[in-house]
Amino acid sequence: MVVVPDSSPPATPRWHAVDAPAASGRAAPSPVPAILVVLTGIVATVVLGLTVDARTGALTLAATLAVAGAWRATSPTGPAGLAIRSRGFDVFLCWSAATGLSVLALTAPGI
Repeated sequence: MVVVPDSSPPATPRWHAVDAPAASGRAAPSPVPAILVVLTGIVATVVLGLTVDARTGALTLAATLAVAGAWRATSPTGPAGLAIRSRGFDVFLCWSAATGLSVLALTAPGI
C-alpha cells in the first residue's frame, strides 16, 4: 500500500517574515521607532550633504543602512517597519547597500 503525504498548504506561507501577534491579546509592535530612526538618518544625510559635502552625506546614509541592518539582525521579532522579507535577506540587503554606498562615496573622485 502506498501512503500519500498530506499535501494541504500550511496556514501561513513558509516565507512569511513577521509572525502574527500572539493570541494573548497583545497588540502588534509599533513601527514608529524604526520609522523615526530611519527618518532621522535621512534628514541627517540631507543636512550634511547640503552643508558639508556629498561624501559626508553618503557616508551618513550608509551608516543609517548599517544601523537598520544591525537592528534587524539583533531584534528578536524584527522591528516593525524594517521587517520586510526574511531576516537574513533584510540584513544582507541593508549591509550590502551600506557597503556599496560606502565604497562609492570613498572612491568617487571630486565629491
